[in-house]
Amino acid sequence: MRKLLIAGAAVALASCATMSKEQCLQGDWRGVGYGDGASGYPMSRIDSHAKACAKSGVTPDASLYAQGRDEGLVGYCTEMRGFAVGRAGGVYWHVCPQPTESEFLGGYADGERVWRATVRLESAKSSLSSADARAEKRARQADGVEDELRNPKLTDEQTRELRDRLQRLRRERREAIEDGRRAEAAIRDAEREVDDLKAMLSPHYGRWL
Repeated sequence: MRKLLIAGAAVALASCATMSKEQCLQGDWRGVGYGDGASGYPMSRIDSHAKACAKSGVTPDASLYAQGRDEGLVGYCTEMRGFAVGRAGGVYWHVCPQPTESEFLGGYADGERVWRATVRLESAKSSLSSADARAEKRARQADGVEDELRNPKLTDEQTRELRDRLQRLRRERREAIEDGRRAEAAIRDAEREVDDLKAMLSPHYGRWL
C-alpha cells in the first residue's frame, strides 16, 4: 500500500498543473519556494512549476525558489510534523537535511505506526460490513428458493435443482457469517492496537484521535 501511495504521489507531482497563470505572472518565487518547502516538496517541484508557467512565458527563478524552499523546510523538518505526515499516510520525499531529518523520521515512524493501525481497523470494519451484507443477501435468496419449493407443480428435476441451489446459498451464508466473525475479531485487535498507541504516543505528540 505504501508503494502504491508513493507511486501515485509521484505521478501526481509530475502531472498536475501546480500554478495558475496569475501566480506565474506574479513571480513570487521565494514565496512559492517557501510554501513548497513547508509542504515537504522536493526541489524537483520547480520543474512542475516551470511546465505550468511555460504557456505564460514565465521561467522560475531557481535561486529565489531554493532560498524560500530552504526557509520553508525549517518548519517542515520537525518531529511533530513528521508524526503528522506519517499519521496521515503522507509521502516523505527525503528533503530534510541532517540533523533535522533524524528528528523528522522519528516522528514519521511513530505516525506511520498509527496510520497502519488505523488502516487495519478501517479495513476490518469494511470486511465486516461486506460479510454482513453478503450473509443477509444469501438469507433472502434462500428464503426465495424455499418459497419456490412449495410449488406443487415442480418436476423432480426442478425440485432437485432448487434444493441444490438452496444448499449452496445456505453454505455461502454460513461462510459469510464466519467471515463476519473473523472481521469482528480483527476489529477488536485493531482497536486494542490503536488504543495502545494512543496511550503510548499521546503524552508526547498530544491528542490526535
